Amino acid sequence: MSLRRTVVLIAGATAVMAGGVSFGAAGKPTLTSGKASRAHAPIVSKARTPETQEQLFRGDMAADLGLGCSSGGGTTGGPNDWATKVTAAAVVTPFSIVNTTYNIFSFVSGPTWDIVAWANGGLPGAEIDRQALGAGSGTTGNHTIAIVPPVGPVTTATFFFGLSQGADTQGIRIGMDNGGSTPNTTYIRAPGCGLAGFGTVESIGFPGFWVHRITVDDFVPVELMDFNVS
Repeated sequence: MSLRRTVVLIAGATAVMAGGVSFGAAGKPTLTSGKASRAHAPIVSKARTPETQEQLFRGDMAADLGLGCSSGGGTTGGPNDWATKVTAAAVVTPFSIVNTTYNIFSFVSGPTWDIVAWANGGLPGAEIDRQALGAGSGTTGNHTIAIVPPVGPVTTATFFFGLSQGADTQGIRIGMDNGGSTPNTTYIRAPGCGLAGFGTVESIGFPGFWVHRITVDDFVPVELMDFNVS
């Protein structure tokens, strides 16, 4: 009899549902069972190969000297292009260049330049892609800069990467590590100093490596990732 009176009281009360608790007219909460929640389809994202990054460079990233076509005062001499031949081993093609570290050895005023990927044609070949570097690149010393959007996609494991002044005529010198060398991997192009096309640094008497490193990433964002909402 007691149980029956309780049921009648709750059934006749004005109830407000809040978080699975029914509050009766007397203000005392009574636990209730609510309607079963509607089943949702699971969210399914597109499967992809796990992302891999790899650093590519030669040398020890310590600048021993600066090299570039430049007048003594550094006001003229450009444009210059500095290129390094590398082969990616850990990432799979296609991949992109997502950040870079390089050394400005000397310059007069803030340089303007791009980071570039060139195809492997023995020498640096056709441009694959280039992106302008940000405003933080204009002082001497080492710089690490995220490249947004990234340079790429690069579709072959062996390629060239480097820096390009474009039409800038400043006499900039990029840091070089002269502690060792790998012939036919380090190149410079400097029309103002007689190198209309790319030539090796050995050919002008400066064997070594540019103080320049890149990080490549094998996830190339060629489309938006999809998702389902139900």
